[in-house]
Amino acid sequence: MKRIFSLFLLLTFAVVMKAQQAAMPTIIVFPADSWMNDHGFMKTFNNQGETEYIPKYNEAFVNTREMGSVIQSIQKVFEERKFEHEDLQSILKDMKRERAEELANAADGYEAEKNAMDELMQQARPDIRVDVDYAVQMVGPRKNISYTIKAVDAYTSEQVSSVEGTISMTMDPTDLALRKAVAGNCDDFCDRIIEYYKDLRDNGRKIVVVFRSAPSAGINFIKDEIGDDGDTYDEFLYSWVKKHAVNQACKKGRKTAKMVEFKAVRIPFFDESGEPIEAEDWAKGVRKAFKAETGFKVSKGQGNTLGRVNFLVE
Repeated sequence: MKRIFSLFLLLTFAVVMKAQQAAMPTIIVFPADSWMNDHGFMKTFNNQGETEYIPKYNEAFVNTREMGSVIQSIQKVFEERKFEHEDLQSILKDMKRERAEELANAADGYEAEKNAMDELMQQARPDIRVDVDYAVQMVGPRKNISYTIKAVDAYTSEQVSSVEGTISMTMDPTDLALRKAVAGNCDDFCDRIIEYYKDLRDNGRKIVVVFRSAPSAGINFIKDEIGDDGDTYDEFLYSWVKKHAVNQACKKGRKTAKMVEFKAVRIPFFDESGEPIEAEDWAKGVRKAFKAETGFKVSKGQGNTLGRVNFLVE
């Protein structure tokens, strides 16, 4: 009996510890795109007539040591408030060792570089991305530092919290000055992040699910019907996604004959064992249901990210 009771206590303790660890969001701190562009660390691509930008983070860290120090200082502020965090530089080093040819600032071709950036986020799997932007104006031996720090949902890019300000006439190193400023203005900023994260845990994480039709499939999502009940393909998919979303939270997005999109789909945050549920894992259910109902082959599409799942009907 004692052994059973002891085992029960250990299991209870493990569950409590896991819950406590998950009570705070995991963040990752990035240089903001605006900072990267201002300092010449953006590569541009022509993507079917549209200019797209790929940040060259490794180059930024190698050529501008100050940014690395700034990120470490900002991370310290979050650590002091018990946030979990992933370190961008460490992840970049791991990626370089594992797949050097596909690093965002070393790969050949737009798709390879874009995929590498998606892979970076897939490997880190943060809840919140924190973007840091700052500019320094020297005034003799002193400096004025203007800064903006934004927190966004790593899955949806939805802005969660922000703080900005100006540090006047300081002689502190930039990283120390920013750490002091952020620490002094961080309470509301962090409270908004924690409140947003609590909403995700209570009401489900937000993702986007997209179905596209390959030319070989020959289907029209908004006109062709499934079975005898008169539902079109897009209606069938919407019904399934809404039924299985947390509190049936789901919004219809773009819809054409060859594509249907569902936005703000709330999925359970944890599975029965207390592990986080990934977007792709949850969305396998609708893929299998569509395949079973129609007989079409459904494969994973291109461009999947942490919070966006694409399927191709073939």
